[in-house]
Amino acid sequence: MGANWRRASPEQREQLVREFKTLLVRTYSSALAAYRDQVIEFKPLRAQVGDAQVTVRSEVRQSGAQAVSIDYEMEKTASGWKVYDVKISGASLAATYRDIFAEEVRNHGIEGLIDSLSSKNHQNDARPAAVNT
Repeated sequence: MGANWRRASPEQREQLVREFKTLLVRTYSSALAAYRDQVIEFKPLRAQVGDAQVTVRSEVRQSGAQAVSIDYEMEKTASGWKVYDVKISGASLAATYRDIFAEEVRNHGIEGLIDSLSSKNHQNDARPAAVNT
């Protein structure tokens, strides 16, 4: 959100965090549930003792498809290591969301962004659950 975060009221910030967290959890859980017959290879960690930020590099391999690199940008916090960005084939999800959010705020304001996130989350609620047979 950048500068737009500072312009948001405390209530708007709370709504943004809640809606974005819901969107992320649903997006990643759906993606992970779709994995079949894939191998995730974690690359050696390049870090020094005492580093507060590291990149955990991995590669997802599937027969008949090109490998996909997934890098996790992590930061050490008081409560442990936290992922703050995921890069898929070099594309930063944080940068992508930042650009999308900035455009939404420019076009429809902070309330418009909240409504857009909420709408995406409710669309996911309306989708029928997959049935395993």
